[in-house]
Amino acid sequence: MALTLDVEPREVHGRRVGALRRGGQVPGVVYGHRVAAILVQCGAREFERLYRRAGRAHLLQLRIAGERKRRPVLIREVQINPRHATVVHVDFLQVDLLERLVVDVPVVLVGEAAATRLGTGEVLHALHGLAVSCLPTAIPGQIDVDVSALAAVDDEIRLSALTLPEGAELASGVDPEELVVKILASRVAEAEEATAAAAPATGAAEPTAAGPTGAPASD
Repeated sequence: MALTLDVEPREVHGRRVGALRRGGQVPGVVYGHRVAAILVQCGAREFERLYRRAGRAHLLQLRIAGERKRRPVLIREVQINPRHATVVHVDFLQVDLLERLVVDVPVVLVGEAAATRLGTGEVLHALHGLAVSCLPTAIPGQIDVDVSALAAVDDEIRLSALTLPEGAELASGVDPEELVVKILASRVAEAEEATAAAAPATGAAEPTAAGPTGAPASD
């Protein structure tokens, strides 16, 4: 489902945007290849609500007041005020629907690893985001990786084993042998093995005290 955000052209810039933010607006800019940059603003609540749904890997339709056509965009960068955890600026990248682009897509683990269920291993999620090349209309929301078949320590999944959604492929420069997920030895299992190794063998003879010459000492 296409997501739409309403924005307005912005005349305020520089230090004066502080008043804009205090009024509940987020300043932003729209730019792209062969596209003249335009300053915009939108409601902070509306943007934050949409950003939680879309992230940076979802094509948006930007409806700019005064323009007839909507602009297909991606949220390219969001600046956050670390003190108040509020959005202070957003960059929208306008895209050409007929040109491929590179976008970072979340990698999500699905299912329960057999090793986790049996208590013999723990899952290491090594890759959380993947750069893929695709048309703007084919951007996957996420890459699902089924881990249910991972049963033994050192079982792993690499990028070469994944089937990407239709229309998407690994971006140039991405190593297909990069590790996605791996099973590590369970800490509980390691602790039990260490305890067992440190315990004395059952029924072992106790050592005999030796005298000065090495012979058993007498009572």
